[in-house]
Amino acid sequence: MKKFALALVAILVLAVACGGGETPEQVVNKLFSGVQNGDGDAVVSCLSAEALAGIDEGLVEIKANPEETAGMAVMFGIEITADEVANLTAARAISLLLTSEMLAAEMPDFSTVVVGTAVIDGETATVPVTMDGETEDMELVLEDGSWKIGGDDMGFM
Repeated sequence: MKKFALALVAILVLAVACGGGETPEQVVNKLFSGVQNGDGDAVVSCLSAEALAGIDEGLVEIKANPEETAGMAVMFGIEITADEVANLTAARAISLLLTSEMLAAEMPDFSTVVVGTAVIDGETATVPVTMDGETEDMELVLEDGSWKIGGDDMGFM
């Protein structure tokens, strides 16, 4: 019984160390890596419920008229059908936007981002991020044991 308990503790420690237990700095780095690589799934995995709710609200508006949205998407260099618009998820929408050549040309160079050391205060954390010589703080919240980027900080990008 004692060996089983030790094995269980070891497995739990490894599970926390290998996933789900990302530090605030790791979450911010993962966010910027996802943005740089056009990986909507990675970006979404970093976002708080509040941030995702905001994206979902925007998707409701976009899906209200899928034909019009598909037509407008072409202006941004995004090829998408009305049926695809109607079935958009947050991750897919983010990937489409991030891989648009027109929008990518307007994005900052995320390879120069410097993520500082988090200051953790209970269930919130502040991570300084320096880009193009300017430093801004990103706010994170602890949700279900994982650090997530708060809703207000998506404007940083």
